Amino acid sequence: MWQPKFGISGTGFFMSLLLVFSSSTLAAPSDQVLRERFLKAEKNIQKASPEQAQKILRDLHHYPLKPYVELEYLSRALGKTAEVKDFLKRHQGTPLEWPMKKRWLIYLASVGLSQPFLQNYQMGTDTVLDCYALQLRLLNEPAKTIWPEVTKLWTVGKSLPKECDNLFSRWQKAGQRTPEVVWARLTKAADGGDERIIPYLRTLLPKNLQYLGDKWKQVIENPGLVQRQNFLPLKHRWEREILTYALKKMVWKQPEQALRVWQRFETDPQFTKAQRTDVARQFAIALASKNDARATKFIAMVPVALKDDLFIQWQLAWLLRQKQWQQIQQMLAELPAESRNKDNLRYWQARVLQELGQQEQAKQQLASLAEERSYYGFMAAAKLGLKPSLAHKPVPITAEQYQAFKKSAAIARMYEWQAIGRPNAAKRELTFLQKYGTEPEKLSAAKYAYDKGWYDRAIFALADAGYWDDVEMRFPMVFNQEIQKHAKAAQVDPAWAMAITRRESTFIPTAKSPVGAHGLMQIMPQTAKHISGRRVAVQTLYNPNVNIDMGTDYLNYLMRQNNNNLVFATASYNAGYSRVKTWLPKGQQMPLDIWIETIPFKETREYVKAVLAYYQIYNIRMNQNHDVFVPLSTMQVGESS
Repeated sequence: MWQPKFGISGTGFFMSLLLVFSSSTLAAPSDQVLRERFLKAEKNIQKASPEQAQKILRDLHHYPLKPYVELEYLSRALGKTAEVKDFLKRHQGTPLEWPMKKRWLIYLASVGLSQPFLQNYQMGTDTVLDCYALQLRLLNEPAKTIWPEVTKLWTVGKSLPKECDNLFSRWQKAGQRTPEVVWARLTKAADGGDERIIPYLRTLLPKNLQYLGDKWKQVIENPGLVQRQNFLPLKHRWEREILTYALKKMVWKQPEQALRVWQRFETDPQFTKAQRTDVARQFAIALASKNDARATKFIAMVPVALKDDLFIQWQLAWLLRQKQWQQIQQMLAELPAESRNKDNLRYWQARVLQELGQQEQAKQQLASLAEERSYYGFMAAAKLGLKPSLAHKPVPITAEQYQAFKKSAAIARMYEWQAIGRPNAAKRELTFLQKYGTEPEKLSAAKYAYDKGWYDRAIFALADAGYWDDVEMRFPMVFNQEIQKHAKAAQVDPAWAMAITRRESTFIPTAKSPVGAHGLMQIMPQTAKHISGRRVAVQTLYNPNVNIDMGTDYLNYLMRQNNNNLVFATASYNAGYSRVKTWLPKGQQMPLDIWIETIPFKETREYVKAVLAYYQIYNIRMNQNHDVFVPLSTMQVGESS
């Protein structure tokens, strides 16, 4: 009988195979073992020998986070072009791609490999790499074609990385750093940039112009200095840049003084038309926001082409306060179609038609707008007696697309980051997909975040994807039980409390604002003390129950302070009751929609519109029977004359 040459019987052969397979199965490391290996690998990969590094990587098998260890290993061997390219290909479109690519590009630049660097880099991605790219191009291209790009790179209002010093030194020696270029950068630093670099830039000006740097510094600290007759010696036309800046700042806090300085320089031939228009635009906005009749003169000075959304808002507000409906109609007609087709201007076009007696045309405009799920859409529907439209459309991804997404490498990495206690790294993977993924990936990422209870990430993901119609995901019923309980105890509408919470924190219990507001409803410590009658520890405000309890009690307080006017209470939640009180019309009444449109603070104006729209949405989601906007659509506010 035939026997295997290696001396094992047939039965023994199959038993051996079984043992081999059993051993390999038993030897497969568990998830926990792989996690422990990964954590050790993170610490050891940088100091491991090539042989040790290869073993570390082999021992990680197909662990989802293994590429992060591989990234660190390859960062020590950037000359291995084939391996680097293979890594970049395998991890294209992931958070791993750019860190690897940037390190590789820096290596290529350091060894002077211009061709592969320039083939693999896109200008404008990174300032340091932009400098390296321009230096490498100087090796093969005429300098005169490169210098304009270097000038553009240098002329920014902030500090530049030291890696660019060699490039800028060559550029400067070639005579490209002219006084005009230095002044352009100094102006950017002073007007919205990093003013700390002004003293350095001042030294780069010719000695007879260095006083301009001093004047800039002084005016930044105190714009009102330009009132002094001899503060600006008028030795150089560039002084008008400083004057322009000062006037634009002064008009907000010192309008009378700003107007007097304007009169002194209005006809100055060195004060350019562009500078005059720039000042006029800011004067128009500031004076209109203060309800100052002198706004009219400056509004007229700004050409239609330079009217941005902010200017249009305040020109409209100024005319609305005066109820100059004919002038509003003319103003809207002059604007480009792109501006006129925005919700706010569509609404006011319809209101103009109403006020001018063109009711049928007004109804057509309002009916079209009533289909929108927005403050203006809800207001339009209420004016026509129509039911508000939510127009809910779930994200357009199939079950197959979503299942494939959940099985993707990105989700596997997210799961492992969570498993080893790094939730921020997990969310970073999701955020990357939300910003740079395909459309189905972005929408799947939003749904995944929602399913995981990361409601803020779901809301932001849908915004990044530009998808606004999934009402359930954009307006989740999170903390509903707590809000219902505390809102009812405080005698405020739970849908309103939910709307406030959605706007304040997007349901992040640990949210903290730059001004020190905390938690779901963004409670300030002094507000908490006022409500509770005692000092409240900040950490307590991150407890959802405590925060909602205090927030709803505060809403009740604001309702009582504002004679049960929910709109004024909403504005007060954002801007403070004392300030809102000063905005109420004195000696006259005006329609509520005009009052909202003319709230002086942009943040509060947009806040009120958003909260009212969210209130309507949550009102419908909670199956409450009343239409939030019906009483608002006919409300008059202010004192009777």
